[in-house]
Amino acid sequence: MSTKRKRDSELYPSVQRLEEMMQLTYDKTMIDSLLQQHKAQEESSSSGADSFELFCCPREYENSFLREPVGSERLCARGKDCEALKIEVESPFILREFLYPNDTAKDSESRSLCLLCRRFEISFAYYKYETNPSSTSAPNLRISDHYNLVGLPGEYDIRDCIVSESQASGLVLPVVLHSRTAYTMETIDGIRHLAQTRMRFPNVDTIERGPFLMRRAALETKAARSPPLSAAVLTS
Repeated sequence: MSTKRKRDSELYPSVQRLEEMMQLTYDKTMIDSLLQQHKAQEESSSSGADSFELFCCPREYENSFLREPVGSERLCARGKDCEALKIEVESPFILREFLYPNDTAKDSESRSLCLLCRRFEISFAYYKYETNPSSTSAPNLRISDHYNLVGLPGEYDIRDCIVSESQASGLVLPVVLHSRTAYTMETIDGIRHLAQTRMRFPNVDTIERGPFLMRRAALETKAARSPPLSAAVLTS
């Protein structure tokens, strides 16, 4: 096997690996809730009622939730199954629950998922419906209550997001794609944070490569200094 072919096989998941990823079990609570909301939205729209709000979550807002809880803040609803514990860092920890702007859920007894778990749920559901549109009878299905800004200074790069061209996928606007290799840990004033190290900034020349979906890669200096891949390669 040539060096180039060997390197490609290490960087990109095989078809078998992708199929295995699609079989991952996941907590259906959030997705089922969104399905119920969508059903209610369809019924209310016919009677002239207001539709459900779609929240815009800027990068800086999401960064504020990529840390462990302090004070009265609560842990991710998944607890010991939190996605943050699966990130390869020196001291994994559970993230605080993720709340939308003006969300009153913090006053509820039921906790919300953290940002990483929410990204995981959305990414899983997206690939589920994108690869099998007939699995849902709702043409305007929505699997995310929020969207991310792309292409703006300080926001996300489109290459690190899910951009759907199909109604069946349930995404009307871009949402960050979940990847466990996108983060590194840093401690600020004694509080552990996850930095989105490999989530690129738009229109910024960088020597860092973007995240690879579910790839167990160490964030080594040598790897980070590899030239960036083109959008065509990342979306192929």
